[in-house]
Amino acid sequence: MKYHARTLERDILKRMDSPKAVFILGARQVGKTTLLRHLMEALSPEHSLYFDIELPRNLELFSGPIESILAFLRYSRGDSTGRTYVFLDEIQYLEDFSKTVKLFTDHYHEEFKLVMTGSSSLMIKHQFRESLVGRKDIFTLYPLSFSEYCRFTGHDAIATELETASFSRHSPLLSIRGEIEELLADYSVFGGYPEIAMLTDREDRARLLSEIVSSYVLKDIRHILKVEKLSELNRLITSLAHNLGKEINLSELAREVGLHRDTLQKYLLGLEESYIIGTVRPFHANYEKEMRKMPKVYFIDPGIRNMLVNDLSALQQRKDRGELAENLFFGHLLRNCGVTTQIRYWKTKSGAEVDFVVSEDGRIEAWEVKYGPGAGKHFQSFTNLYPEARCRVARYKYEYHEGEVPLWWV
Repeated sequence: MKYHARTLERDILKRMDSPKAVFILGARQVGKTTLLRHLMEALSPEHSLYFDIELPRNLELFSGPIESILAFLRYSRGDSTGRTYVFLDEIQYLEDFSKTVKLFTDHYHEEFKLVMTGSSSLMIKHQFRESLVGRKDIFTLYPLSFSEYCRFTGHDAIATELETASFSRHSPLLSIRGEIEELLADYSVFGGYPEIAMLTDREDRARLLSEIVSSYVLKDIRHILKVEKLSELNRLITSLAHNLGKEINLSELAREVGLHRDTLQKYLLGLEESYIIGTVRPFHANYEKEMRKMPKVYFIDPGIRNMLVNDLSALQQRKDRGELAENLFFGHLLRNCGVTTQIRYWKTKSGAEVDFVVSEDGRIEAWEVKYGPGAGKHFQSFTNLYPEARCRVARYKYEYHEGEVPLWWV
C-alpha cells in the first residue's frame, strides 16, 4: 500500500536533532503508528527501535527501572553506533514515565532519542507527574485535513495546489470547483480517518467507521474516564452530536443525560482531551463574562459525528449541511492555530452572531461560514465594537467575491 506523507511529518523531522523527547498525540486510528513507522524509515531503520506499549512485555519493561531499560535498549540495537531513536507507541498505559523521560533527556539524549505516541492527553497528563518543562516537544496528529484527504484519495495535483499556493481569483482550482466540492462533500460525511479515506465503496466506509466508533472511540473513552454510567455517557455523546455547533447549556444538558454537572464537565474534558470534540467559548473583552456564557461543541472528525447520529447520507440532501460546513472550518482552525491562538464565537443578547473569531497577538479575524448563498449578516455589528477586525466569509458553494474564500481552500 502506497504511503502518503502527513503534513505534520515535516515539522517532527525538524525536531529530531533536539535532545527533547517528542510526544505525538491524537485519537486512535488517525495514523500515529503508521507515522512512527515512516519516521523510522526516514531517519534510519538501523538506528530505530519500536515498542508497542499495549503489549504486556513492553509495558513491563518500560515500567521498570531505567537501568533495566538502558540495558535492554543497548542489547537490542546490537553493534549499531551513534544515536538510536526509540519509538514508544501508546504510552498512556505507563503509570509514571516522567522520571524516566527526564533521565533520558538530561543524561542519555546523545545515545537515545525518545519518540512517543498517546491517544489521550488527559491520561498522559495524569500519568506524567512531572511537567517536563523544556524537555519535550508536543505535536498533535489530527484526522486528515482536506488537502491530505485529496492526496489519500488520489487527487495529488489538487492537494499540491491547496498546500503550496495562495488563493486568488486566478487559481486553476476554480475551473474544477465542481469536482472539488464533490470531494469536500464526501470528506464532510465520512471524515478524515486515513483507512476510511482510502476505501472507495460507501458500504465499506460505513462499516469501518462504525467499527472505529464502537471499538476505539467509545472503548477508549470508557477506559480513560473509568466510566461507570455507560448509558449516560452514550446519551451525552449522542446529544452533543445532534447539537453540533449549537450553544450548550451545561445545567440543562446534565439533566437531559442524567449526570451531575461536575461529572458532565469531567466527561466533556475527557472527550476533548481524547480528540473527539472541541469546545468554542464566546469572544468577549471581559473574561469573566466570557466564562459564564455557553460553549459550542464541534467534533474533531465529521465522520465520527455523522456515525453517532446514524446519518451518512449525501451532503446535498442533509438538513444539517450548514452545521457540517461550520464543523469543517473549525477543524481547519484547530489544525492551524498557534500556541497563542484563541478560537471563539461571538453573539449578542439581540441575536447578532459571528461563527468564529480568531485572535492572536492582538490581531482579530471574524469568520462567517456558509454552505450556500448569503452575506455575512452581522459583521457590521461586530466591527462597530472591534473596528480593527478583519471580516471574511468561507463558502462551500463558491463563486468569486472579494473578501470570500472557498471552504475547500481554508
